Amino acid sequence: MFAKLSPRDTMLLVLLLCVLAVVGWWFLYYQSREQLITDTQTQLDDSATTLATSRSAANALPALRTEVAGLQTQRDTFFQALPQTQNIGSVVAAIQQSVGAVGGDLTNLTVAPGANTGLPAGVRPISLNMSVNAKFQPTFQLLRAVETMSRFSTVSALSLNLPAPDSLDPSLASTLTMTVYTFDPVAAGGTAGSPAAAPAAPAAPTAPAGGAR
Repeated sequence: MFAKLSPRDTMLLVLLLCVLAVVGWWFLYYQSREQLITDTQTQLDDSATTLATSRSAANALPALRTEVAGLQTQRDTFFQALPQTQNIGSVVAAIQQSVGAVGGDLTNLTVAPGANTGLPAGVRPISLNMSVNAKFQPTFQLLRAVETMSRFSTVSALSLNLPAPDSLDPSLASTLTMTVYTFDPVAAGGTAGSPAAAPAAPAAPTAPAGGAR
């Protein structure tokens, strides 16, 4: 069959076979190898980025450890600056003194353990609920005094009840709920568990007419 082909046809047939061979090599080998090289280069680039990040993190690790140690020291200092749990009576006495100083009448004061949820070991919340009768100015002064305790306490509820308007400056019946955060060194040395019962507060003194003393 090929013997009947002219030299020109033979040359064309050979060229066609060469073109087909080149096209097959291009699609079946070259492109797959090119894609493999591209994927490998991408992986190398990703690995280089990861390596650079790891080296940067390793270089920053000593400074990070120093910073963490400093924060832990600050945390311990702050915790130790909190009122001692066993000395909660002094905090209650300070509140009673503040009420008496402004001329208010402390009619009720209860102490109970607070919710110890998500707090560091050693921190014990104590819930204080108090009822005070005082005119507007003393009530305002008492609230300002409570604000100075914001370093280790939070006010969760405040209600003011105005009696019958029988005067220009009537006495207000106030109910204040606050949480005092205390520090228990014994609990700080172990695992924080359920909140310990709050120490009993000293009884509210019987105030003479005109306010607690």
